[in-house]
Amino acid sequence: GGHSDSMTLNFSRPATGPYVQFYKLMRLGMSGYTQKVQNQMRVAAYLRKYMKDLKHSSGKPRFQVLDGGDTCTLPVVAARINPDLKLHYDDIDLQHALSESHWYVSGYSLGFENFNNGGAMENLVSDVPAETTMFRIVCKSNLTMSLAEQLIDHFNEVLEVLDSLPAGYNAMKSNHLKVTRVSFARASFGGLSFAKVNMDEEEDDPPSKRQKVDFVKAEKTPCRKRYSLHHVC
Repeated sequence: GGHSDSMTLNFSRPATGPYVQFYKLMRLGMSGYTQKVQNQMRVAAYLRKYMKDLKHSSGKPRFQVLDGGDTCTLPVVAARINPDLKLHYDDIDLQHALSESHWYVSGYSLGFENFNNGGAMENLVSDVPAETTMFRIVCKSNLTMSLAEQLIDHFNEVLEVLDSLPAGYNAMKSNHLKVTRVSFARASFGGLSFAKVNMDEEEDDPPSKRQKVDFVKAEKTPCRKRYSLHHVC
């Protein structure tokens, strides 16, 4: 899936969850707890309807809803960008774009590395290829209806930007930012790790303006590059 910074212990299962749920049930009572869950379901249904109704400029549905619908389900909306549109970006790119506005809509890859088969990428489910992606929106208690409306506004804004890029989200990385290519020719000397770094200017610059600088510096790990929609908005 996409990248998301987290300061928690992922996949840990402490006992606080059942205790908190039991406290909420005792504090709110059966009717109050039911009302809380019903409100989460209404928000999920609102977002699900948006996903179903939204159309691409071609007239085709923008999304495919993958969850079980509005009843007898969790307050979670699962969907994916309609593959029939053959867009240049996927649900992982959508996750990263929404995160620029501090919305966390988790994207997932439906493939996995099978290390019993030499680490080859294989499909997680039988009816879609390994490169297929999807996303989900978990409607917690603090996701109110007004916040859901704001989320839809951000969906519309982000999709407009992604559609406008000639090669999808990748075009923002390659055409609008200075791309730094780092190749590490590592050697140990005196306890330091040295790296040879090659830096290229923007790809749009003519060859005469491009400068290639070779230098050696002490470096432990390269800095992770960050890309922002604000560079093109």
